[in-house]
Amino acid sequence: MSIIEILCGDYFILRQRVPYVIYFLYLKYGGSDNPMIGRIIDTLLTFTVLISVYTSLGFLFGMPFSGLVPLSWTYYGIIHWCVFFYIFYQLAMRKGMTSLKSFTLAVLATVGCGWLYEVSYFHPGSMFISRYALFYINGQIVYLLLLGHELRKMGLKANRWIWSTLFLFLAFSTCLFIDRPGFWRVVIDTLGFYEGLVWVYRIPASLFLLSLLSGIDRGEMS
Repeated sequence: MSIIEILCGDYFILRQRVPYVIYFLYLKYGGSDNPMIGRIIDTLLTFTVLISVYTSLGFLFGMPFSGLVPLSWTYYGIIHWCVFFYIFYQLAMRKGMTSLKSFTLAVLATVGCGWLYEVSYFHPGSMFISRYALFYINGQIVYLLLLGHELRKMGLKANRWIWSTLFLFLAFSTCLFIDRPGFWRVVIDTLGFYEGLVWVYRIPASLFLLSLLSGIDRGEMS
């Protein structure tokens, strides 16, 4: 078994722990641009771009996902989150944040958004209390709280983009929540749109979290 297979096999455990490590590193070094940390982040960003290109080509050529990535996931998920992570990082950098701060917030947003978009239609107890979690409370919830805390410290102010994407997210989530019998899924599947729908699921929550950066003024940065 390769190192990649071992890491992918422990994906759910790593998701509950690695963001905490990154956040604590940010608390220690986030105020300055450490050259070594900057090089590590650049390497990870390059890896993210390569993964998104690699999986996108696999999807376009119709290759089985399991044959490309030893991970119980889908093309839809990995491509979306790689793109979301990269965009969030770049938008944070444009707000004048350090590379480590931008990277940390992008990690918190990406992992947290995976919970945010899903909880409306998939909400068993394990979505809140997890045996994989470091403190039993699902770490993805904690990451969203930490993200909100950091943005609030930077003077987050609601604007029309934030309100608009929040409304879109809540409306979309409500439709998924009340869809108990799977009515919309049946209709969409019957019409042949299911392949398109799985790409859409994550978009409203992602747009909402991305829009939060628009409420940060560079002059408020600390």
